Amino acid sequence: MSFWPTTTDELILEQKRLATLSFSRWEKPPEPFISAGVFVCYGRNVAGAGKKGDLGWATAVALFPDGSVKVFRVSGRATFDYIPGLLALRDGPLLEKAVLGLGIRPEILFVNATSRDHPYRAGLALHLGYKLDVPTVGITRNPLIAEGSLPGIKRGDKFELRVGNETVAFWLRTQDNKAPLVVHPGYRLDGDSAIEVVLFYTEKYRTPEPLRLARKSARLYRAGVEDQAV
Repeated sequence: MSFWPTTTDELILEQKRLATLSFSRWEKPPEPFISAGVFVCYGRNVAGAGKKGDLGWATAVALFPDGSVKVFRVSGRATFDYIPGLLALRDGPLLEKAVLGLGIRPEILFVNATSRDHPYRAGLALHLGYKLDVPTVGITRNPLIAEGSLPGIKRGDKFELRVGNETVAFWLRTQDNKAPLVVHPGYRLDGDSAIEVVLFYTEKYRTPEPLRLARKSARLYRAGVEDQAV
């Protein structure tokens, strides 16, 4: 496990630092590759916004080219309240534990978080990828601070999301006539590559398959279902 900031001031300084760094661009391998998704959920009966001490259930799922999966689950207490833009304080260490628990370095990691669509241009999808040195794509239902029009209704339709003059994410329709998702190019991924991999993993479902499986497994884990089958 690597060091994660433990105060808001530490995290903001780290986010500002990450935003200034340049990373080599990911190049898609010529052969099919292992992808992964990671997701954490908390108790349903928590009143209001998440609080320090909430029990969280995290799952990482590696998806192999033949369709088989490997699952790792871990639970732990949140070390911070939920604060938009400072999600790494609450979720970062637990998500890292889940991915490392797979014992596999995936080629791409899907994260339920933003990247450059962030007050300091370094959301958790970027931060986690940097910590793990694994290329990441963030997937959210809505943008955090970026703005842009909704895309058309056909699969593959997209529209840029901007903060000022900077394109930081994209609305993307992954299924005809279904609600679009926000695609956040994360660590080492540009917009075109992020959209390409998201469309590749959404042939059947709206959410990219590795992240969908991780979300499903985390919720089963929370419900006390110990079987790791997803």
